[in-house]
Amino acid sequence: MQGRVLAVDDNPQIVNLTVRLLNSFGYEARGMSDPREVPAMVRSFNPEVCILDIQMPFISGSELLDSIRSIDHFTEIILLTGTNDTLLAVSLMKKGAADYLLKPIEPKQMDVAVARALEHRRLIIENTAYKLNLERLVEERSQALSDALRNLNDLHSATLETLAAAIDLRDQGTSGHSRRVADMAIQVVKKMGMDDGELMQIEHGALLHDIGKLRIPDSILWKPSDLTHEEWEIMHKHPEYGYEFVQKIGFLKEAADIILSHHERFDGTGYPRGLKGDEISFGTRIFSLVDAIDAMIYDRPYHRATAFSIACEEIRKLSGTHFDPELVEPVLEALKDYEK
Repeated sequence: MQGRVLAVDDNPQIVNLTVRLLNSFGYEARGMSDPREVPAMVRSFNPEVCILDIQMPFISGSELLDSIRSIDHFTEIILLTGTNDTLLAVSLMKKGAADYLLKPIEPKQMDVAVARALEHRRLIIENTAYKLNLERLVEERSQALSDALRNLNDLHSATLETLAAAIDLRDQGTSGHSRRVADMAIQVVKKMGMDDGELMQIEHGALLHDIGKLRIPDSILWKPSDLTHEEWEIMHKHPEYGYEFVQKIGFLKEAADIILSHHERFDGTGYPRGLKGDEISFGTRIFSLVDAIDAMIYDRPYHRATAFSIACEEIRKLSGTHFDPELVEPVLEALKDYEK
């Protein structure tokens, strides 16, 4: 058999026709006309693809889609619809449905749609397996680096670079971010005439600012959709986790402040402590600006890079709220060579 397919329609004749067609294409098919019984069938039959009528009594196709995906996220959904429901079908595809078919059923189109859905499912499963393997490798490397960071009191700069790379690898889509913001911060503080000791601490804090994310569960860190309130509460703990991680290491004590405070805002609306104005260290106030600029002028999974000049205007809008108004222009001036 090529795959398991469940057909659901409140019209038994359509169900029987669909099942016969699917069987003729070599699929292991079952049919149902009562949508209320579908969740139990999904758990026992484990279909790889479900073909659902959109308009059904008791449970709509939209509700059934959500119910099936909550049982098995990898189940592909194909919608069966009349011509008057095509807009609804398209909106449901945005929710995760793989395709839709118009009634009356055209056999060839059904075969193509099911084959395409099965192939998509296979690719998703393979990609998930790859990510899980990557997660295991990252955890192993992170653990080894964590042990080194706890046990070595005189850590070589190369180890810091490796740890920063591991942090970026864990937080997908931020490749090179830690090194970039460290370089940008160094560029700013050099132009401000800070001494080498302060410069090093700011560099270390910038490199390791997201180290606390090593303790954030992958289900939250890699979640493709919006986080829940409870998940955000966990995510917001990463500065404290990072601080706990490094504050007992002698040469990183000053850097620990940046790690703890890098999400504080000048007006006191940040976290985790709600610090305001000069309560936020000078190095952290500089880093917050650098971090925000980097987030805008480099590509991320959720947005395309914007021009440095546009980023500057956005930063200026947040002067006095997110950022220290006395530092905004000096920092932007120090980074003006990022204008392309």
